[in-house]
Amino acid sequence: MVTSALIYSLRFEAKLCLPDAMKARIGQLRVIPAQYRPARPMRAKREYTPLDKANWRSSIIADIVRKVRETTDTQYDEMFGIFNKIADQNMDKLSQEAIAILVGRDQEFRLRVTALLFDKAIRGSAYARVMADLAMILNAKIPEVSEDLAIHVQMFGTLYDMKDTLTFPKIDEPEFDDKVVEWAKQKDVRRGYARFLTHLYSRELVSGQALQESMQKVLMDLKDTLVQAKSEQSEENVTQFADFIYEIAKLLKATAVELRGLILSNVEGILDRPRPELPSLNLRSRFKLEDAVKCVKVC
Repeated sequence: MVTSALIYSLRFEAKLCLPDAMKARIGQLRVIPAQYRPARPMRAKREYTPLDKANWRSSIIADIVRKVRETTDTQYDEMFGIFNKIADQNMDKLSQEAIAILVGRDQEFRLRVTALLFDKAIRGSAYARVMADLAMILNAKIPEVSEDLAIHVQMFGTLYDMKDTLTFPKIDEPEFDDKVVEWAKQKDVRRGYARFLTHLYSRELVSGQALQESMQKVLMDLKDTLVQAKSEQSEENVTQFADFIYEIAKLLKATAVELRGLILSNVEGILDRPRPELPSLNLRSRFKLEDAVKCVKVC
């Protein structure tokens, strides 16, 4: 800035005359009139965000999930059969069959398959580990698989309508049996999601940030709900929050130091509070949170 100001100020100082020889040479130069060109308006640059690359996935995944169990494609039917039969003892054989199908199809088909894999893993919590093992094998050959699954993790609450927690219906409510089924399904989906997310993290298929953000949100919601007046709804919310925390805590590896510390510090803080301050914390949920603490303390 100082140099620029100094140079600019010299414009107003006394100047030496040019030598005659220099003037004569300048006079011999050709003079060409400059062509007027109007200034071109500058276009605003588009700002790219980290999600721009993923938007093409998220824009179509919601529609894919709604039709995840529609089997109108022969090879999709084959993938459906593979996912239903997959187990530890046939993992090598069936995973290679799945890869052979996937490498010959386009990205939309792959998105349908990863949506089916995610759906299978969370709807039957017992399948979470096996499906995570399969996802790791598929991703080694087709790296886009982990990118697809990361978007499913980000959109879980939207794709599976997890905004409201269902409570166990009253025996005299209309459609009692159907409501019991829906209540049980929601609990299993949330449990399956917690398990599958943790297995994906352990296999480095999703980032630790994704798991930490989910845990932080659940812990925050848990703390807010615990102090509410006791009701059937508040107790059900607390029960499912406690289940979510426990399912993750029991699967975390010893190397997940930050996540273990997050659970330990927050849950111990809750358990140390006097019971009258937490009217919606029933005994079942308290035991579940105590078990979660024991899990993250064990190395």
